[in-house]
Amino acid sequence: MFRYVLSFILLILVTGMTNIHAQSLDNFDLGDYKWNSRVLIVFSPNTFNADYRDQTKALKTSKSGVKDRDLEVFYALDQSSALAKGKIIPDDEAANLRNQFDVPSQNFTTILIGKDGTEKLRSSGAISSNKLFKTIDSMPMRKLEMKKDDGGN
Repeated sequence: MFRYVLSFILLILVTGMTNIHAQSLDNFDLGDYKWNSRVLIVFSPNTFNADYRDQTKALKTSKSGVKDRDLEVFYALDQSSALAKGKIIPDDEAANLRNQFDVPSQNFTTILIGKDGTEKLRSSGAISSNKLFKTIDSMPMRKLEMKKDDGGN
């Protein structure tokens, strides 16, 4: 009995510790975000990739801008890692997204999807927060949102 209790506690601790770093999604459907959020998908071979590190750093330092622009960020990694942070797309769905967006395996690519569900920006390297936010802020829906936030002025 003690062995089972100990195994259960260990399972809870291990599960809890992995959730500190990454939120693995049970499933991912891009359509779930249409008209509600903009989506940034970061495709990377692994977490050791320099562009992956630059992208995560840029997003981490710009959390308020990400939130203000209704931006959801997801990571599609070719090789899972305990170092992964953020919302990780499951392997099979990441492979489907790579096919859908024609992103070769082992390539780093960042794709911005607008609220209308269409691709707005693609980069083979990390996108700076400034470029990302300028792109979003130039979109018609975002302009309406900013106008609404300003009280219609």
